[in-house]
Order: sequence, then C-alpha cells, then structure tokens
Amino acid sequence: MPKIVDHDEFRQELLEKYFDLFAKTGYLNVSMREIAAQMGVTTGTLYHYFPNKNNLLEELFYMASRQDTSEALAKIPNNATLAERTKVFCEFVEEKEVYFQDIVLLTIDNFRYKYLADHQDFTLINEADNHYGNKIAEGLELDDKYGFMLAIFLNGLVYHRLVFPDSVSFSEQIQLFQEMFTTFLQNENNIRKE
Repeated sequence: MPKIVDHDEFRQELLEKYFDLFAKTGYLNVSMREIAAQMGVTTGTLYHYFPNKNNLLEELFYMASRQDTSEALAKIPNNATLAERTKVFCEFVEEKEVYFQDIVLLTIDNFRYKYLADHQDFTLINEADNHYGNKIAEGLELDDKYGFMLAIFLNGLVYHRLVFPDSVSFSEQIQLFQEMFTTFLQNENNIRKE
C-alpha cells in the first residue's frame, strides 16, 4: 500500500530543514540540487513544492513570520499591562537571538541577490515584515506604528549584536528600551500604568 503523504506537513518540514541549511551556508552559497541532497529528497520533489530557490526562501519568511508572532502572542498573559506585553516580545527575541540573527542574514542575502542584482520584486519579504509589525502592535494593543517601532528596535539590536556581539548586553538594552517606550506611550496616549 502506498504511503499517504500530507503535502502541507511535508512542505512545512522542508521549509524547516531549509532554514537550518541556509542559516549555516547562506542563500547564495547553495543550489537547489544541494538543497535537495541535504534535505534527503530528489530535486524533482523539491521543485514540486517550490518552483525555485527564491520561492523557497520567500515561503520560509512567510512561515517564520506566522510562527514567531503566534508563539510570542501566546505568551502574553490576560490583562497584561503595556510594560508586561512589551517585555514578552523583547524576551521572546532575546531567547531566540541566534535564530533572529539567521533571519537577518538570510534577508540581507536575499536583498543582495534579488533586489540589488536584478531589481526584482521584494513583495513577500515586505509582507512578512508587515506581519511582524502588525502582530506586535496587536499584542501591544496599540497603533501599528508602535508595533513597527518595537520591531525595528529589536531588529536593530539583533543586527548590532550579530556584528558586535560583545559591545552591548541584550538584556540591558531591552530593559532601557522598555522603560523609555512604556514611559513615552503612557505619557503620549494616557495608557494605564502598572
């Protein structure tokens, strides 16, 4: 009897394996043939699920943005204050700092390859970025611009620590940012204090 394959589940497994492979080797340093070999599938199987390497990367960003935000939102307790909600997002990124550094590197690789080299559309990457900002805003229970503000700060901190790992403490920087961010918002928007 032939094996029944759940195509959505298999696609998800391929994306997760792909992330680990590209995080180690970089987007530009691996071919679809090498990806298939590393994942233990045929090249034909890989092309069945993903028409090209760029599509594979874009699907990965799409999946990661959904998984990351769902996981972070699930950690926010009911009736949490703004400071507590902000802390959840900051601690989530701190716990997964290496993972987010890999995402930054893959985004830069893709930007170099796709946009700078060919001036191709960057729509799906932008969509993933918008998803992060919007979901952070949802979790903060604030306007989207503040969700993006926190996302931009966290991205910048992740990048800074990738390039200069010993220059600042992640915990110290997020503590300072949380204090400034929540104080500003409480004053600006008259949000309830802790």
